[in-house]
Amino acid sequence: PCRHGMIDWKQMNQSAAALFQKLGIHLDVTVRTRKLSVAQQQMVEIAKAVSYDTKLVIMDEPTSSLTDQETQILFRIIKDLSARGIAVIFITHRMEEIFTIADRVTVLRDGCYIGTKTISETNSGELISMMIGRTLTQQYPPRSVAQGEVILRVDHLSDGRKVKDISFELHTGEVLGFAGLVAAGPTE
Repeated sequence: PCRHGMIDWKQMNQSAAALFQKLGIHLDVTVRTRKLSVAQQQMVEIAKAVSYDTKLVIMDEPTSSLTDQETQILFRIIKDLSARGIAVIFITHRMEEIFTIADRVTVLRDGCYIGTKTISETNSGELISMMIGRTLTQQYPPRSVAQGEVILRVDHLSDGRKVKDISFELHTGEVLGFAGLVAAGPTE
């Protein structure tokens, strides 16, 4: 909103606060976005889309960097949007999220449309079959891989900040992965 050719910050903050309250988002509207967490920034983006009186919101992997609690808040907001007649396309690779939030699911494989199912009329096995193009008989089949010789050994690695007392071994022919939550040190 403008007043005499200038942004009316008071009116804008009041409107944003009212919208946040309507969506159940508990954030200070005067805080700069760059100071918000990734999850809070996503909530602001959703509020922004709703403020434009949108009829459709597309979310691409919105929970990838959220905690479980933040994910539950996002799911509540999505359900509220749906109840208000706003359509949501929710793109995810997490099967449990599909069954928690979706009404219908569409499976794409290699860029091609495979099919659409109503959530109440399908299960994870059927969706996995659609995704991989065959029936999955064993989700975790036994592997008989001989462990090779140790080619890298790290003992008690620390960087004085986030990395503390890390030890691991890497064997020939092995793929070793490291994972962690946002802000838990995975980059380090």
